[in-house]
Amino acid sequence: MPDFIESDFTEIERDLAKVYEAIAKTSQQVSRQMSYHVGMTKKLNPFGETQAKLDVFANETFAKALLDTTRVGWVASEELEKPLGGFDQSKDSISVSMDPLDGSSNITTNNPLGSIFGIWRGELPKKGRDLIAAAFVTYGPTLTITLSISGKVNQYVEIREGENSGRFVLAYKEMKIPEKAEVYGFGGTRSDWIPQIEKFVSSLEARGLRLRYGGTFIGDYNQVLQRGGIFSYPAHKGAPDGKLRICYETAAVSYLTELAGGDSSNGYESILDIQPKTLVQRSAFYVGSSLLIRELEAKIGTRIS
Repeated sequence: MPDFIESDFTEIERDLAKVYEAIAKTSQQVSRQMSYHVGMTKKLNPFGETQAKLDVFANETFAKALLDTTRVGWVASEELEKPLGGFDQSKDSISVSMDPLDGSSNITTNNPLGSIFGIWRGELPKKGRDLIAAAFVTYGPTLTITLSISGKVNQYVEIREGENSGRFVLAYKEMKIPEKAEVYGFGGTRSDWIPQIEKFVSSLEARGLRLRYGGTFIGDYNQVLQRGGIFSYPAHKGAPDGKLRICYETAAVSYLTELAGGDSSNGYESILDIQPKTLVQRSAFYVGSSLLIRELEAKIGTRIS
């Protein structure tokens, strides 16, 4: 089991600590296996998208590890038709929703990948406001895990050599999105953006913000968390609900963002205040520095109080 050096896991409940340990241990397995699972399968996920071999491996490995903690009642995943059930299912059981491999279209180009986890109690779907914790993994030059502990956001990095090899050390404690915005990333085709979004992005460019968009949501978002700015998969002319899914992707990231002093929105209200009707419900998504989110909302609509 991976060891978190200088962690304050003693401050959180044991059930949640076990979930984090399972995520950490499995992320190491996924990281080590990436070069062995680079092809595509003939299978489709529930959204009709062809699954990569690494999609399947990450989904199966994370799901098994979470259920094996005996603390998790349900695991919902982008790669599953319906949630898997654990040993105990009650209103107090932990539920984990996940995108087990974010950015899998980048496998063949060797770009960064990630994993996203929302942690609730009780059966899903629920509002993001009801999250008890969230975490994401980034697979890049280093393996990092960013998670919530006691209302704070910490980021850990895996040590890969020396006597502490295989352990995670605290790299950034109590992270806050910088007030000065440096980067932005907006998904989709610019010609398909609604006019308000195109004008807003043009204003960001005029202010000198640098474009950072690599096709892996969590990799692009991590730059916003570190450098300040805004990430979005926006409303499109033909797709007002955008692309990203609330339960699997945006609720967890919005939760961490708010703890880090930032904000999220669908253009009108916080992502955390949306009650999804289904696990696969999508929403236009804007996340990052609070001032930029407020400015964007002013151009699109009025925030719902």
